Amino acid sequence: MKWATKYLFILLSLGILFCKTTSPTTSQKETVSKPLEIKETRPLTKELRLTYHAVWVNKENFELKESISLFGTGNQYKILFSETNEFSWLRLSSTDRENQSQFRYFFKDETQNPEVSYFVWGQKKCSVQVYHMPEGELYLRWEGIHNGFLLVFESSTKKTDSPKELAKSFHQLILGSLEVY
Repeated sequence: MKWATKYLFILLSLGILFCKTTSPTTSQKETVSKPLEIKETRPLTKELRLTYHAVWVNKENFELKESISLFGTGNQYKILFSETNEFSWLRLSSTDRENQSQFRYFFKDETQNPEVSYFVWGQKKCSVQVYHMPEGELYLRWEGIHNGFLLVFESSTKKTDSPKELAKSFHQLILGSLEVY
């Protein structure tokens, strides 16, 4: 009977000890989840890696809406700017040479010829295509190749400037935040 009492005492001690250790863990999880909720509602101000050699460095506040891995070698982000910006959203994408033919653009119209502008980008050239969307908006697509990766920046605007002027301002926006090395 003595041995049964010892085991009963040990089991009760372990039960009390277990109850005490699980109780604070639950409250710690609750306190950890609250800051995460607050963090998600604030605008994100950090760098977005497109490739090993290309990074989008935030020059103004933006909100990250989407982050996707493309084909295992590239990345895609969709960000929102403040409403005062000429371009309210931007989709940043990268993919390697093997997957460039499979790349899905945000807007693609095979029937219309876009206005195309070419710009000097470092020692290379890049292009900005301007398409007319059905809703009356203009869709802009910046494309450049760096170290074998296709970099694509897409957005749309309701501004009525000429396509050449819009392409120039879109190119300046991209160059202002894109760092390559």
